[in-house]
Order: sequence, then C-alpha cells, then structure tokens
Amino acid sequence: MGLIISDLTDENKTLYMDYIDADVAENLERTIYRGIIACDDFGKPEGGMVWRYKRIDPEEALIYESVIEWIRADIPEAFEMMMNAYRMRILGEEVVRSKVQIPVKNGKQMKDYLKNAGFDMKLTESDTAVMKLSELAGTAIMKKLKGKKIPGSIKPIKDISPLMFKTGIAKCVLKGKTGLCDDLGNLFIKWFETDVSCASVDGKDVNGFFLFHRKPSELIEAQLMICLDQNFKTILPLMMYQVISAMIKKYGPDQKVSFDRHNDQVLLLAEKLIPRGFGIPVYVGTRSES
Repeated sequence: MGLIISDLTDENKTLYMDYIDADVAENLERTIYRGIIACDDFGKPEGGMVWRYKRIDPEEALIYESVIEWIRADIPEAFEMMMNAYRMRILGEEVVRSKVQIPVKNGKQMKDYLKNAGFDMKLTESDTAVMKLSELAGTAIMKKLKGKKIPGSIKPIKDISPLMFKTGIAKCVLKGKTGLCDDLGNLFIKWFETDVSCASVDGKDVNGFFLFHRKPSELIEAQLMICLDQNFKTILPLMMYQVISAMIKKYGPDQKVSFDRHNDQVLLLAEKLIPRGFGIPVYVGTRSES
C-alpha cells in the first residue's frame, strides 16, 4: 500500500471532515495555519496534522516556533511520512523549534512516535482549563461581585464602533498582547462572540478586551483577556463578571468555556477563578529545528 502526502487546506478540508477535528479544521482558513494529510491509494486518510506558526518574541527578529495543534497517525508509515513532509515545509520559515501537546487519554502511541522523532516528551497538566459557566459563577470572586454595578466603560464589543475596535486591536498587536491569536490583526470582529465579548473603554480609546470565540464543537474559548490600564487588577474581575453574566443569559449555566493560562494577567485571574487541577493530563513535547 502506498501513501500520498498532500497539503490540507481550507479548500479541500471538506473531503476529510469525517477524519479531522472540526475545531482544528476551522482554523485552516487563517494564514498562520498549515496542514497535511496522508492518504492511501484509494484516498482514505491514514494520518494528518495541523500546525501554526508563532513568533517567539514580537519585539525581536522574525523567529518562529511551530505549534502542532492536531496530529493523528493510524499506521507508523503515515507518521514517518508526515514527519518528513513536515520538516520540508518548515524549512525556510525561520522555525527554531516545534512544540506539541496531546491528551494522555489514548495518546501513548503518539507520544512514543513523537519521542522517536526527536521530541522531548513530558507528562504535565494542561494550561487549558474547561469549566461550566455555573462553576465559574460559583467561584468566590464571582460571588463577591454578584449584584455589583458594572461601569458603563465596560461594553459588549457589538456596542463599540468598528473604528474603536480596530484601533484597540492595533494597540494590543503593537504591544505584543495578542492572547491566543497571533494573527489578531487579521481577524474580523464577527469571528468573536460580539454580544458576550467585551471591551473596557477609556474615553474614545479601548484599554482592554475580553474576546471569546465559539468553536464548531460549541465550546467557547477565551482568545484574548487583557487590560492595559494601570488599574487592571480592579477592571479584569469586573470584565469577567460582565462576560460570565452575559454568557449565562445567552447560553445557559451548562455552557462550557475554555481558558488558557498563557500570560501573567490571565494567570492572575485564572488562579482565582480556576484552581489547579482543572487542566487535563497531557504529554507536551519540544524539538529543536535547524
């Protein structure tokens, strides 16, 4: 049996939607994402992977890491061919390292594949935590804020002007504060949940965003949680309270929301909202690329 490696793109992904993860497939329309698929002679998928390019330091030269967000290999030959194809595709992209994270559940075989391919694999708790809105609303910090009047400076992003949104996003990008969205400047406002995502406004300027996106799986994922105001320790909890209240009203208390504790401000807030132990066990791996 022969295998053929092809690029997995936004144009051809519909051919493989029974095989690839829908949440991952959605991102193939974004310019920082790449993918490949391994098929047999009859077009049946035997493996696939999707990765994104991430600048390591926005203030430094254009040096990237490649973050593998989804990888599947049903047979060893598919993994080997995909790894070779992957190496070829990251050549010339100034990629200095690759990173990968896979759930421990059903992930031992893939962990072994990756380890044999040169990845340093470790067992840890994922930085990503998923909770129901009812759980978030029941935390001590949210109970403390219950009934507190939200200042008019905190608004749903649907209620600010397109220019104000773009200007606020440009400010975040300039400061290197892009959350999970390395392509933040290329995303349209409607990619986010405009009636629950919110902005903190100071006069005519935006000084903070809580931006959320609803995936095809219906999981809501926090994309950017940032406040550029010096009073961020006061403003951030109020923004979160506004968001959680709006989400419960729209989706109900059983809606699940995902948070990635990716920077100091989010970690500060997440430690109060989401105790350690809510992240699932994962294997994480890194490999230097030359």
